[in-house]
Amino acid sequence: MSIKNSLEDPLNFLNTTWKFDDQREGFICKFAGIQCWHPDETRVLSISLPGMRLKGEFPRGIQNCTSITSLDLSSNELYGTIPWDISKLIGFTVMLDLSSNNFSGAIPSDIANCSFLSSLRLDGNKLEGPIPPEIGLLGRLKNFNVANNMLTGPVPSFINATFPTESYANNPGLCGGPLRVCGFHHNMLSTLMNRRVQFACGFVTGWSLFTVLGIYLFFFGLPRVNKMFLFIKKRTKVMVIDENEWPRGEEVNNDPKVSKMEKIVTRMSFMELSTATMNFSQDNEIGNGMLGKVYKALVPNGWTVAIKRFHVSEDLEEEFVSEITTLGSLRHPNLVPLIGFCYERDERILVYKYMPNGNLHEWLHSTDDKARLLDFPLRVKIVLGIAKALTWLHDGGNFHVVHGNISTQCILLDENFDPKLSNFWEATLAKTNDIDSNLSLFPIVESIDFTTYKKDVYRFGVVLLELLTRKESYILSCSSLNLSSSSFACPLDVDKLLLGQGFDNMVMQLLELASNCMKFIPDQRPTMQQVYQTVAAIARVCDQTGDSEIQLHSD
Repeated sequence: MSIKNSLEDPLNFLNTTWKFDDQREGFICKFAGIQCWHPDETRVLSISLPGMRLKGEFPRGIQNCTSITSLDLSSNELYGTIPWDISKLIGFTVMLDLSSNNFSGAIPSDIANCSFLSSLRLDGNKLEGPIPPEIGLLGRLKNFNVANNMLTGPVPSFINATFPTESYANNPGLCGGPLRVCGFHHNMLSTLMNRRVQFACGFVTGWSLFTVLGIYLFFFGLPRVNKMFLFIKKRTKVMVIDENEWPRGEEVNNDPKVSKMEKIVTRMSFMELSTATMNFSQDNEIGNGMLGKVYKALVPNGWTVAIKRFHVSEDLEEEFVSEITTLGSLRHPNLVPLIGFCYERDERILVYKYMPNGNLHEWLHSTDDKARLLDFPLRVKIVLGIAKALTWLHDGGNFHVVHGNISTQCILLDENFDPKLSNFWEATLAKTNDIDSNLSLFPIVESIDFTTYKKDVYRFGVVLLELLTRKESYILSCSSLNLSSSSFACPLDVDKLLLGQGFDNMVMQLLELASNCMKFIPDQRPTMQQVYQTVAAIARVCDQTGDSEIQLHSD
């Protein structure tokens, strides 16, 4: 509400979509441009309001969104200075885009304290003065743009990245780096400012090295002659690594593939993830799949995450990249959010938002008591969410994606039992004119034929049938379902927990839909758009039936 009240909204975008008359927990998560960590919990994950012609100064009310990781206010008409204490407002933000506004004044040096930033866009404003050299210490920064301002002086020296001329374009007063050589005055100023930064870095690094070396020598004595220890600086942390374990050839930091992945999702260090999982302790393990083990962890900023550590013994590079390309680039309420990744030596790790209710398969096949909680309206809600996600993936406008491996194991459930589709390592991505260039690290096909789409439709039918019968998917086949008679004269009877609850007719409609999705000839199967429309119609009737039951009991 503070953000809304601080901005002029000539298009009435916020006025019409941000309604505060519903005070239930998590109601703001349904606002346009808002994504939350959990749908029923008022913790904002990202705010995206580009191109809304919003007017006003930087909304300081954002400081109340203490868990925000992404803020996009680009292409509006915001003015004034960027807050001098911006790190106190958005300290955990990974992506900040204030481009194409009317911000003026200096870039605050405090922005360097936003240590999680991987993307910072301030281009297309009226900013002036020097670029704070402290920004060069942002070790995660992979996307930086201050073009089209009135900045002057030397550009920063970045510790983990280099940026092209385009990042500084149309700032005649800038020099150094990829631009023209700075004059004597600028060189002196740059030297003095950078020395302060380098001294701080050198002191911290040197003290850390001395401490680690002292501890090692105290406990183990001098190293053997055939060992050499490499001290690798990672921000202010130090690793001591045996040279035999160090990767040969080009360092990971110089890998262009990793640079592209860092533009899609935040890169995290192995040490951070190892600490969060207590060295990948079995006590933290919550799953073990084809690609690797999954661990539940609490990271320092208070987020609960699921960490998937890929099997080291197998070549899973393509699956790893596929998951980052799809889940890292696509945002939908029914896709599981990918938060970060780790790419160090042989380690391939993905970090997701944690889903407290596990996967759908566990709920259907563990115990009757657990399955009983999945009443028919809740199962329809789950089916509707997955149908909505697949419809969006198949025809999302500027992209087309086929999941390729839909199952109840890859349908995760949040605390509200809203479904989240995961496991995109077999996904197929089609090329379009507007596709993000970041996706070029993943094999993209020119087009997807209709039979490939219909594979997703078939697998959706299997999931739907499994949801209605509680039979394992390997038992189900299109030949085993016979709906030609009005009775269930086949071994795949409907789950008895669903019958006699007033929904039998809708159960039959969904069984018929499952049968159509699983037809042997692909072009006889419906599209996901048709499937979604059918499920949505059933869901509306189901809601009305449920409301009638509640009214009947209250009477």
